[in-house]
Amino acid sequence: MPLEFSQLLEQVDTMGRALAHRNASAAEKVKLAMQSLAESCDLDPIRARIERVRQSNISGYRGATPLDEPICGPYPGQPEPEQAILTAVDGSQVYPDPHGQTLYYLTNIGRFQYCSGLPYPPEPFTHPELVYHDSKLQDRDGRMITNQTVNARRTLLEMQALAETGWAYYQQAQETGQWTPVALLHDGNLLKVFGANEVADAAKIEAGYLRALQQIRDSGALLAGYVDRPRGSSLISLLHLLHLPDDGITETALRSNGELEGVTDEMLFRRILRPGERSALLALNSPQNREYKQHDDDLEIAFFYVNVALPDEGPKIARVDVPMSVARNPARVNFLHGLLLAQCAIQGRKRYPYVLTRADELAYVNGQDRAQLDELIRIAMLQNDLAAEQSNKLQTKGLARGERRQHRLRA
Repeated sequence: MPLEFSQLLEQVDTMGRALAHRNASAAEKVKLAMQSLAESCDLDPIRARIERVRQSNISGYRGATPLDEPICGPYPGQPEPEQAILTAVDGSQVYPDPHGQTLYYLTNIGRFQYCSGLPYPPEPFTHPELVYHDSKLQDRDGRMITNQTVNARRTLLEMQALAETGWAYYQQAQETGQWTPVALLHDGNLLKVFGANEVADAAKIEAGYLRALQQIRDSGALLAGYVDRPRGSSLISLLHLLHLPDDGITETALRSNGELEGVTDEMLFRRILRPGERSALLALNSPQNREYKQHDDDLEIAFFYVNVALPDEGPKIARVDVPMSVARNPARVNFLHGLLLAQCAIQGRKRYPYVLTRADELAYVNGQDRAQLDELIRIAMLQNDLAAEQSNKLQTKGLARGERRQHRLRA
């Protein structure tokens, strides 16, 4: 039966009042965060406080660490580079369905190339891959792999596609002697956590991911991860740490952000960054990022926030992740800053990188695509004398959802 909206009206109304109260409370906390940030221009005491935590037995600090830029002020927008080759990659997937006619999963990687200041047309590319072997569909205990495993494998394929692209441009430049700056754009953060409890072969996937990051570094391409509507609070955690008394830096105190709890970095920068401006470069103080750094000093992930809004509209804050090999070079950071602002301007008020939009369009697998793929699989199974039949549960779901009828009792 359809959703009973009449039962939800009161709950939705209560939710609206709760959100309004929460926003009013957050506004006061954001003012405190702005004041705290304005007072935190000297990097030496900030670094000393972070180092004190690192040298102690306290493991609860997951806040930001500044690089070489004062964190208290914004940094101006940059112009679009005169020439650049920008390639974005995105992926989608169809998860294995235990109630389908046979077990499989699909990944589809979309890649879109855009040349700025060069007389070359955009170039789309897709690579679908159908996975159906038992060795890929089962973990080492013989259980069906999780959706998280499919996500992790898709993420690896995305980064490998970027690495292959960067390396191809590098080899081309070596052969021709002509070098054009190359930027590679990933949808989402660059610091990945492949949980061993949820992801089969997590260690193998992570090793492949790190190799792809190294290949991108070796190709000379500039890698960035673009996070739309970020929800992190690592800078807020840093501000909380800086205002704790010396004897108040404890494991318990660092488990929350104290009086700033509930405030995100995005909330803060909506009040600070004008259109086009970015924040200082920061690094995340996390065990995963330390592992990246220990593996290769160039692979530690840094990030900055940027307001990609037009001058006449409200703030639109994005987070941009970059490897340390990019973050340590101001010219490379400015290049990416200007390139991303130009990309976000292409689609008007949508304010999202054009190349990522196109890569997402190329990768997306809709319901009609899924149905057509299932039909092709059904035909292939029948041609090879294999039974192609959905489970009874799935068939009854189809009856209930797709063929609803109204039944009347006769008097």
